[in-house]
Amino acid sequence: MSQLVGLVGVIATVWFVLTHPNPNFKGFWDLGSAVLLGFGPPCIMLMSHTLADFVMGIKLLFQSITSRHNHHQEEIIGALTKASQMVRSEGLGALVSIRDRVNYGLLKDGLSLIINDFKPDEIRHNMMARINAKQSRMALATNLFENMAKLCPGVGMIGTLLGLIQMLSQMNDPTKLGGGMAMAMITTLYGLGIGTVIYGPWGEKIHLEAEKSNDLDMMVLEGILNIKSRKSSVHMKDIMKTYASSKHSAPPKGA
Repeated sequence: MSQLVGLVGVIATVWFVLTHPNPNFKGFWDLGSAVLLGFGPPCIMLMSHTLADFVMGIKLLFQSITSRHNHHQEEIIGALTKASQMVRSEGLGALVSIRDRVNYGLLKDGLSLIINDFKPDEIRHNMMARINAKQSRMALATNLFENMAKLCPGVGMIGTLLGLIQMLSQMNDPTKLGGGMAMAMITTLYGLGIGTVIYGPWGEKIHLEAEKSNDLDMMVLEGILNIKSRKSSVHMKDIMKTYASSKHSAPPKGA
């Protein structure tokens, strides 16, 4: 279904550009160019992706912009350290109160697995499946926006060729050359601008968010497994400090 929607969208976009020339070009605004670059790349991507992929991509982008990693990290470290102390002194039942207070989804799920007495291997398999699924979604969203960034200059060149053809077809009337010239120049500018300033940074933002999210999730996994093994809170603090400081202590590239 999405392939059909994408194909119809591409055809409708090109039709609009061809039937709405702008003979009174002024400044840096051209409606046909804006429609071509605004709808062209997403419609082309719909021919290989689904509408659900786009919805997920926008959702992940919004989450990446509004994420609070430092807050989540503090919550995770505090909850895991406290859980480690309470399990050794009060037993697994004490984890229920901690689970009900935490907001980080993977941490809540991990505590539930311990409460329900899953084995360490089962916990690792279950949590890694969730982590991998999350990373796959974010990789798909990154790929979606990066591919649209790559498409924009090409779509801009299509607009440039359409504008040149339109301009050459009006050579007998110099007063109508402006619209074709506007289409030829502005679409290239729009394509480079939208791809470089919008879609490219969006893809990179989600990619960086995926790396940070993976660090947090692996910290949660390690902490949950150590709680299951009833390791001491001192050992837990050491593990948390290692994960919290790892991103700052990584050697520079080429070192």
